[in-house]
Amino acid sequence: MTTAATERDALAGTVARAAADVPGVAFLRPGLADLFRPSARTGPPRAAAGRAPAGVRVSRASATGPWEVDVQIVVHRDRHALTVARTVRDAVTTALSATAPGAQVTVTVTNAV
Repeated sequence: MTTAATERDALAGTVARAAADVPGVAFLRPGLADLFRPSARTGPPRAAAGRAPAGVRVSRASATGPWEVDVQIVVHRDRHALTVARTVRDAVTTALSATAPGAQVTVTVTNAV
C-alpha cells in the first residue's frame, strides 16, 4: 500500500532526476537546510527521509486533483535561461506522463552561474 507521502516523494525524485539531466541546468536550487550543511561532507547530497529533493516541491490540492510540481533551477550562465526552463518543463512532464498524467509543472530559474 502506498501512502500519499510515499507517492509524493517518488514523484519528487523522478522530477529531480529529469530536471538535473537537462543540458544547461547547473543544479537544483538548494534548500535552506542544504545551505547550512558542513562543506566538508563527502559524496553527493542525499534526500532525507520524508523530504523532497532540494529545488522540487510536489503537492496536490485534493486527493484526486492533478499534481502540482514546482521546480527551481540554477542555469549555466552561457545558456539561454528561458530555453533551459522550457526544456526542463518538457522533460519533467514527459517523465511524469506515466505515473502522474496531467501534472501541472512550473519551472523557475533562480540564478545563473
